[in-house]
Parts: sequence; structure tokens; C-alpha cells
Amino acid sequence: MKADTVQLVHIFGTDRRHVVPVFQRPYLWDEERNWAPLWSDVRAAAEEVETEMSGVADAYTATPRTHFLGAIVLERMPPAPGRILAMNVIDGQQRLTTLQVLLAACWVAAREHGAENAEGLLKLLLNNTEQLVHKQHSYERYKVWPSLPDRDAFKALFAAKLPAERPGEHRLIAARRYFDDELRAWLAESTEPVERADALVIALRERLGLVEIQLEGHDDAQVIFETLNDRGTRLRASDLVKNTLFRLAEQQGEDVTALHQKYCVPLEAARWGEEVTTGRFKRARIDLLLSYWLSIHTGLEVPVERLFADFRRWLGEKKASAAEVLADLAHHGHAMQRMESLPGSDPTGRLLQVLNLLSTTTPVPILLHLQAKDGVSTEQRAIAAGAIESFIVRRFVCGLTTKDYNRLFLSVLQNLRKADDTVAGEQLRDRLAGQTADSRYWPEDGEFATGLLQRNLYRLLRGPRLRVLLGGLEAQLRGEKSEMGFSPAQAAKLSVEHLLPQQWEQHYPLSTDVPAEKARKRRDEVIHMLGNLTLTTTKLNSSISNGPWSAKRLALTNHAVLLLTAASVLQAPAGVPDGKIPNWSGGWTEDHVWMRSLVLANLANTAWPRPS
Repeated sequence: MKADTVQLVHIFGTDRRHVVPVFQRPYLWDEERNWAPLWSDVRAAAEEVETEMSGVADAYTATPRTHFLGAIVLERMPPAPGRILAMNVIDGQQRLTTLQVLLAACWVAAREHGAENAEGLLKLLLNNTEQLVHKQHSYERYKVWPSLPDRDAFKALFAAKLPAERPGEHRLIAARRYFDDELRAWLAESTEPVERADALVIALRERLGLVEIQLEGHDDAQVIFETLNDRGTRLRASDLVKNTLFRLAEQQGEDVTALHQKYCVPLEAARWGEEVTTGRFKRARIDLLLSYWLSIHTGLEVPVERLFADFRRWLGEKKASAAEVLADLAHHGHAMQRMESLPGSDPTGRLLQVLNLLSTTTPVPILLHLQAKDGVSTEQRAIAAGAIESFIVRRFVCGLTTKDYNRLFLSVLQNLRKADDTVAGEQLRDRLAGQTADSRYWPEDGEFATGLLQRNLYRLLRGPRLRVLLGGLEAQLRGEKSEMGFSPAQAAKLSVEHLLPQQWEQHYPLSTDVPAEKARKRRDEVIHMLGNLTLTTTKLNSSISNGPWSAKRLALTNHAVLLLTAASVLQAPAGVPDGKIPNWSGGWTEDHVWMRSLVLANLANTAWPRPS
């Protein structure tokens, strides 16, 4: 067999067909395990090209890197006169088919933005030369011809616009919809979408790599297929990194046994092998450590899927000694373990709980870097964590995008590496406050308050974000002097309760002071406002949900311990003018909701401050 590392343009840029045998399994890839990681790789490659085209690439990113997408095994089929060269796909049909779906979505996106050059180049990656296609075999125009169950759906992929979504549609169509949505959002982030589309095409053609294995006459295709897909124990990226470092240590004349004992044994404890949920994925904690550590050193996003390739590349360019790398890894391992054990009362520990609730890890390399730097004080770490939490909370309350967070926090991280440790937290805070782009700015008090007073806040935030918000307000009400703090992890276990219930008709009559239609509209406007929401246990929530206010107030009085309820529902909150609403807890009306919303909005500006 012949094995070569090739670019995607080698696979799809020439007149060649990749034929999947009819007996192969149908298309099975999905968003979580396959489409999302692939798009992450492609987006990262395109953004690297964008950076290089802008002329601001640093010394590390100036050397282009290839994003490897895995291996394919092909067998050349006997040539037929006047027919396009065909390759039998022994292994890799899911990968090749998905790449064609992605390319089709890119082609459509380029057309929509008038990116003519990108559109033309993408077309060459999708179709063989029309004049070479045999009239009786029109399917030969496709670069990939999938197994029998997938062919009708595959042909439908190349439409400029898909039909309306319907239940149970083919996975290939679902894949196309996924890539369409991601591309649309990504191109919309740019002020120059045509240039971004051009960068995308360069990345697709030149920065995506595959290992192409071509079988020769004496190779047994079935044996090779079974070997490649054998259910053996797969090595982690961390295992590959460790093996590479110890081979290097031997070459550098180091005492490998001593190095292993000193630096690796602590990282081989059971906790480092535990699977940790990050976003939609589960990763071994040791692989996450390596991913964060490499991001700190390279200034690049390092997904676990690409960890070993990026590490090997960095190591080759860094020319560091294996002992130094192992020592630094161990040091960051101790820092990460220390960081993860911080309680919710610590600003960094609290932020980690917030990030866990929001299913994001983008700022974690910054927190690890600050934790690993002995010269950064506890106070500076607290300033940094508070700034990041405020930035994230204010933006999600204001409905602002998170799409650019990866690049923003990586740039902040690289700035911190050059900063004076004694003011690291202040520098981070000031750098975030200095952002002006729509995808990066930190909302000021007025915009934050406006976001908090939205009449549909419950539906806009829902779930984790709403618990982060309400839990943070509870923590602020308790303050530092309280015997018991309140953490995001505690908020995650509670239920969001509507004080004026969503089904209010039976027990909460409308005001008769205004016409009925106006009264109903006013009622509907306040149901999902901040001032109508609190946190309770799930059991308490279900027992009082739609009941009359008298019963709800009694249950809250007997069981609610949060100040969010006790200090702003069961009694008039601080800041409400005397006599504004007499007998505050005697009822719960639209006036209560509005007044409490204003009080909580002011409290939120204190809980998540922003420098002027």
C-alpha cells in the first residue's frame, strides 16, 4: 500500500470519483461527535488564514499549520475507456461524504454573499468536469457517490436552497442545515464577508489534511478494513504527548525514571483519568489540562481532537528540553487541581461554577494561567475572575453573541503573559473594558439595566443563564458579612418560580381600574419580567405554582430561606419608597413586579460591576 499526507484539494480538486460500495453502512455521523468538531477545525483554519492575510500574524502563527482530519483508504478500480477515474472507498466513507456536505454549504454561502471567486473554486471541489461525464452515467459528476440508501438525499444536498425542514429527514440533509447555520452566523460576524469566504476556501483547499492510503494489487482490502476498525483501546492524546516527551528525554540524556517519578506519577492519579463534561463533550481531565496548557503557550485554541498534532508542532518549534516541559506541565497540573478545589465563595471558584452551568470553558486557560503564576496575588485573581463573570453575564442578559469569545479570551491571555503579575487582574479588567467591537464589548450600566428590565426575560434566558442571574443576585444580597454564602452550584439545584403564575386566571383577577383589554395586556407584559421571578426547591415550586397568593405567601414564609424571596417578596425590598405600595406582601400585582424589577436591576449593576 502507499500512504501519503495530502491536502483536501488533492482529494477533490482533480477529476476523480470516490465510490462507496453499495453494501457499506448508511450515513451515521451526527452533530455532537462529528459535524461540530469538523466545523471547529475548519473555522479555526480559516481564521488563521484571515490573520495571515491581515498581515498581523505573530511568530508562531506565521508558520501555517495543517488541520488533520484522519485517514481514508482507497482502492483504484479498473479503468474504463472514456470514464472518469474511480476509487473504491474501503474506509473513510463517512468522512468523505461529510466533507462534500460541508463544501456544498460553503458553496451556497459564497453564492449568497456574492463571493464569486470562492464560489467558483468551491464548485471545482464538488463536481467533475462536465465534458468528461458520460451521458448515460450522469452521477459521475459527483466527487463522492455514497452507498445506495444515501444517494437520493446526497443528490438533494447540492440545491441552493433546501426545502422546509420536516421531522425524520435524512441525516445528510440535517448535516447540510447544520453547516448552513454555522456558516451564516460566522460570515455575518465579519465586516468583509467576501474576504472571509476567500480565506475559507484557502483553508479548505490547503490547510485541511488527510492521510490517503491507496491499496495495491496484493493488499487484502477486507483485512485492512477490519484492522483499522478493530475495537482496541484507543490511546489518549495525553498518552501520545507523554510518550513523545520521554523519547525526547532519552535522546537528551535525561534520567527517564526520575522524571517520570517526579512529574508524571502525580498526573496519573485516578482523578486525572475521570471524564469531565465540557460543553457537549466528555473529555479526560488530563487531556483538558494539556489543552489549556498548550493554549497558554501558543495563544491558539487547542481542541482535544487536535491536541497531539498541535503539541508535536509546538515542541518542534520551541526546541525546549523534555525535563522543562514535564516540569511546567506538572506545575500547571498542581495549579489546576488547586483551582478546581476552590469553593464557590472564592471569585475564581465561583466563576468556574458559572462556566460549568453555562457549559463553556473558553476563559479557563486564563484562570489556569493566573493560578499557576506565583507572582499573581489572590486579590488580582479575584479582580480577573470578577471581571470575566461580569463581562459574560452582562452580555448574555443583553442578548449579545458569544461567537467571538474564543479569539477574545485568547488575545487577553497572551496580553496577560506579557503583563506585570502584580497588576494582572487589573490589566485583564481594563483590556475587557476597552473592547469596542459588537462581538466583544462589555455593556455599561444603562444597557445592562435595560436588558434586565426586558418583559420577556424568563423566555430569553431560561435554564442555566437565569439561574446564574438569580443566584448571583442572592449572593449579592447576602454579602460578604453573611455566615452563609450562595454559590452558582447551589442555584443550579433550584427551580425558577413565577410569583404571579403563568396560569393566573383563576386566583389573580385583573385590575378593574382600567379597561379589561388594557389590564390583560399589562398583566401579560409582567409575567416573565425579572421582578416576578425567584428561586425555590422543586418540591416547593410544584406545590405553590398556580395557587392563590395567600397560600403561596404562607408556603414561602414557612419554607423559603433565600433573601431573594424573604427580603424582596415577603417584605418590601430596600429602595422602595415608603408608602409606594402599602402592605407590600398582602398581594402580588403588576406594580409589585415593576418595582421589584427596578430594585433587582440596580442590585445587578452592583453584583456585576463594570469599570467606567
